[in-house]
Amino acid sequence: MSFGRSCSRDTRRPRARSLGRSLCSPSDSEIVGRLRDEADAVLGERPPEFADATRLPLISAVIDEAMRLYPPGWAFDRQAIDEDTIAGFRVPAGALVVVSPWVVHRDRRVWNRPREFDPSRFAPGQAAGRSRFAYFPFGDGPRICIGEELALAEARLIVAMTLQRFRLRPAPGWKIAVDPSVTLGPRHGVWTLLERT
Repeated sequence: MSFGRSCSRDTRRPRARSLGRSLCSPSDSEIVGRLRDEADAVLGERPPEFADATRLPLISAVIDEAMRLYPPGWAFDRQAIDEDTIAGFRVPAGALVVVSPWVVHRDRRVWNRPREFDPSRFAPGQAAGRSRFAYFPFGDGPRICIGEELALAEARLIVAMTLQRFRLRPAPGWKIAVDPSVTLGPRHGVWTLLERT
């Protein structure tokens, strides 16, 4: 039972952040126009199919960038199997080590302009030379979230379907505030005005 609950929460929250941050920001109207163009080119008037999730590179980049800034798995712990040294600190065997995608995804040593929203970071070919540990919104290794691929495909298709039908604007006065519980999400929801296209 907790598997279904955990994965549904992980897929809901990134979608809400992606839509809220990427589709509602007036400062990103150029990006929103390009997202709409991509959805129209790939889908036209038809509903999306699962295979379409891999044919939406800009929508994918926007979702990846939203999850870089607001990773669903914002912190987790791991137990050291053996003694080790990390960044000059001795870690004894058995110690708990907290790993935080939230911190790594906003680290200036890893990302240029880390607090800026810039989906071009995830454009095809941009990951070359980037450490695989620079971006891990669903964790990594043997305990990576098993719902990652489904969550990302679902988010891409929902964004595309939303863009087919609506123009989105943030509700007056709405500001994103995070809720760092088991997964990271919007504290007060994503208040959005929808206008049918």
